[in-house]
Amino acid sequence: MRPLVFLPIGPSSLAQVDDDRLVALIRSGHKAAFTELHARHRPGLERVAIAVLRGSNHDADDVLQEAFLSAYAALRAIDRPIVLKAWLAMIVRNKAIDVLRQSHAARVDPDSERSLALVPAPMGDPSDVACLREEVREVVDAIARLPDRQRLALVRRELEGRPVGEVATGLGATVSSTWSLVNRARAGVAGDRRRGAARAAA
Repeated sequence: MRPLVFLPIGPSSLAQVDDDRLVALIRSGHKAAFTELHARHRPGLERVAIAVLRGSNHDADDVLQEAFLSAYAALRAIDRPIVLKAWLAMIVRNKAIDVLRQSHAARVDPDSERSLALVPAPMGDPSDVACLREEVREVVDAIARLPDRQRLALVRRELEGRPVGEVATGLGATVSSTWSLVNRARAGVAGDRRRGAARAAA
């Protein structure tokens, strides 16, 4: 995991930076760069979320908050090239579809539960923002320590929300072996965080 660094680019200059440079700055730890990404792309992504959720009682803001948290964690965890606007739209669209699917599953099966949430749920209370950021940092650190194939499978499935068949194709693996990679990665992240909590409490 890269240490956070502060690069000599101020918030006012970030508006002039293209998306590729913005991604590089985020991956280098430039905190204000993600704020610029959010401001630049949120309006268009809100339209994506509203279009997918149309006709449901779900809030686009909740989808966007979860999507941006996932995007930040994914950008910090992997280095592969992306087309930022399309990549963010894919995350938002898939998050919104997941919300609709989970809602349907809950109606069909009241005992159904979401899989392990790697990125903490958004918090409305401003006093909890620092806690949320720390939790996201812990998740990103844990993901960065995973073996490469587990990390890629987890990021693409859990953070980007890609269908498992697409993830399997990208990895050159079967669907069953991809699920195995994802589940081992989930267990690895959960175990890493438990060990970190135990060390902090010691």
